[in-house]
Amino acid sequence: MHPALERFSPATREWFAGAFPEPTPAQAGAWEAISSGRHALVVAPTGSGKTLSAFLWSLDRLAATPRPESPKKRTRVLYISPLKALGVDVERNLRAPLVGIAATGRRLGQEVPPIGVGVRSGDTPSADRRLLQREPPDILITTPESLYLMLTSSARETLAGVETVIVDEIHAVAASKRGAHLAVTLERLDAVLEKPAQRIGLSATVRPIEEVARFLGGHAPVTIVQPPAAKTFDLRVVVPVEDMTELGVRSTDPVSPGPGEPEETGLQSAGSIWPHVDRAIVEHVLEHRSTIVFANSRRLAERITASMNELYVEIVTGEAPEKFPAQLVGGSGLTKAPAATLTETPVLARAHHGSVSKEQRAQIEDDLKSGRLRCVVATSSLELGIDMGAVDLVIQVE
Repeated sequence: MHPALERFSPATREWFAGAFPEPTPAQAGAWEAISSGRHALVVAPTGSGKTLSAFLWSLDRLAATPRPESPKKRTRVLYISPLKALGVDVERNLRAPLVGIAATGRRLGQEVPPIGVGVRSGDTPSADRRLLQREPPDILITTPESLYLMLTSSARETLAGVETVIVDEIHAVAASKRGAHLAVTLERLDAVLEKPAQRIGLSATVRPIEEVARFLGGHAPVTIVQPPAAKTFDLRVVVPVEDMTELGVRSTDPVSPGPGEPEETGLQSAGSIWPHVDRAIVEHVLEHRSTIVFANSRRLAERITASMNELYVEIVTGEAPEKFPAQLVGGSGLTKAPAATLTETPVLARAHHGSVSKEQRAQIEDDLKSGRLRCVVATSSLELGIDMGAVDLVIQVE
């Protein structure tokens, strides 16, 4: 077993060893700093397991120690994200380790207390906020603004037992007014605690790293965990036609050659480059498991999505897309169609933009992560930093 796992209880060690080949360098370095109680700033590329490195030590402590009887001391881990969507992802991704550690603990004869996870953001209904105050979760996922509001209300009593504060995507706030506000909020949080909370910052890239570490720790020292990582880029600029002054598709009809000229295939002018763009995107998507296409506007995202799905219907069924309901080959209106029809109609891509409801955007993101959907065509509504799992290809149109 990897030496970094020796710090954990048997249940956590066995679960991790069964779920992953071995800890990443970022995780090993983070656990060395976190287990000592020091503040830590973990800087590592996406996919290096940063979030789990921050949470696993806390999960292990929660699973190995009795739950406080007083509700005011129950919330011991506070996760702060500047992106509300990222908080939803974290809540979802915590389920596997929570269930896995509990099941492994029971199998080893260890009594594992229930560990609750709650989310409070600007979207949280009032009834749910009151429930969080009556029954505080062990782990609270929130935003900088919601944490500030909690500290200015009676809800601050539920934070009296916080031991660990995890600040994700710290680069997104460190140099902004939100960051200055968060820094004051963290100091106010420490003021209501018996002992200042351990702070853990996470970022895929940030500079100057020493300045961000100072921002995270305030007046306290911070250990920087930044394992070496080489960045590799595979970037291509692609034009889907041979000559942009002669837009068209090659015809199978030969052109009569002049004297001494070879026989050539003629071009039928299509008048627009977009049919070529759409078909090229579909070809690339079909060559990969998961693809994100970025477009400059909602209208363009919808148009590309509709064209892709029309082409895909033709490829899969050999039938014209007119045979299927318009909302099925369109971008975001799939919920309008009967469920039976949805399962019968091939859908290659879904549109993701600000006019799509929050629930639909979450479903689209989950479909791409789980492999149920091959492609998402998005605008800036697909927040950078959101956990989308392994994406094989990113296409930027225009």
